[in-house]
Amino acid sequence: MKHISQRQGGMTALGIFIILAMIGCFIAFGIRVFPLYNEHMSIKSTMTSVLNQPAERRKTTKMLRELFVKNAKINGLYDFDILNVKNYLKVKKSKDGKKYLTFTYENRKPLFKNFYLLIDIEESLEIPGAKK
Repeated sequence: MKHISQRQGGMTALGIFIILAMIGCFIAFGIRVFPLYNEHMSIKSTMTSVLNQPAERRKTTKMLRELFVKNAKINGLYDFDILNVKNYLKVKKSKDGKKYLTFTYENRKPLFKNFYLLIDIEESLEIPGAKK
């Protein structure tokens, strides 16, 4: 038994380099993914902020879009303005008469060379107090 324990010396340099390379890949991937995840959470927060406004301030779809753009700027979402937000933000009515604020958005960021990370956001929240 003493002979076997003397031969065990620990990790080799190759093993250490492989582990460091894996950790480096995870860090590089995380640095690229975090802004997309943060954008998704900011959009969700912005939609919640819009729906928490008093009912008088969000009567029409146009008012909802204006509130969304204002709250988006506060949350650091500068890609949306009053002209392009109508492509993403819609008010939909369900079969049971409830109204929903729906946001559909797609964004891609380069990971490396011709590989891209894609975020496809489709959030839908019920508009409280909406007339049926």
